[in-house]
Amino acid sequence: MSIQKLSNLNLKAFLVGHYGSKKIIEASSYLNKKYLPAEIEVSYLNFGNFNKKKLHGFNYQSFGYFGSGKKYWSANLLNALNKIDDDLILIALDDFFLSKKMNIENLINLYNELIQKDDFIAAELTLSPMEKAFGENKEKNNIYIYPQTYGFTVNTQWRIWKREYLITLLEQTTDAWNFEIQGSKILNNTKYRSISSYLSILDYPEISAITQRNKNKVSVFANQYEDINTMIQNGYVKSDELILGQWKKGIPAYSKYIDNQYEVLKHIDDENEKKYYKLLLDRCLN
Repeated sequence: MSIQKLSNLNLKAFLVGHYGSKKIIEASSYLNKKYLPAEIEVSYLNFGNFNKKKLHGFNYQSFGYFGSGKKYWSANLLNALNKIDDDLILIALDDFFLSKKMNIENLINLYNELIQKDDFIAAELTLSPMEKAFGENKEKNNIYIYPQTYGFTVNTQWRIWKREYLITLLEQTTDAWNFEIQGSKILNNTKYRSISSYLSILDYPEISAITQRNKNKVSVFANQYEDINTMIQNGYVKSDELILGQWKKGIPAYSKYIDNQYEVLKHIDDENEKKYYKLLLDRCLN
């Protein structure tokens, strides 16, 4: 049976965070409110309390006050999922900054692919632009099936998950990184597969807005200029903390490229890396 309307999916989205990501929840929720359809029920999961007035109407669930939050990532998410009985749910980290409205038609098509095959257990909403650029797509269809040789068949990108299978992975993993690495190994040794779509569904740069690599900095790479200005003006982010991308060295400040993010590409020597970042800009800004 295929689903034809988004309202019939009754999708709940759980956006899982950590202590470091709390500083951008207000910005993240602003973008999610703007670009996600109202039919999707969004809940943020993080440590400690948070002023719900700053969540733009979304829900918030506290993990508690563990001293070592990373260690309990899987356990805390597992606890939240055991309280619901939905067959399918949306899961992602809370630090992806959306840049375009979700394509609902493509979402429903991907959802239908997921529910029609028992072997499919997760459907990723954002396929890497490198996969789109270099993938052969021999089947000439819209669905991408992650090969079992792929290292991240399980990840924390925006995905629709079959809840029961996700629970089995969470029971065998610890933190978010372990969930991706160990979870992928577990999945790759089974008959089950992850899928995605060659068609655009949800656009955001795949690199998180905030990471340990560049502490106290927030990446707005490939976000709409209008959105960045609004977030600065409303105090959701601080202008002097904004960077473009999570680079290993030579972090480009947003203030230097405020009129044209494409200028950053001039500083990339590796041609494949340059192509990758250009694809991200093209996908998210145009």
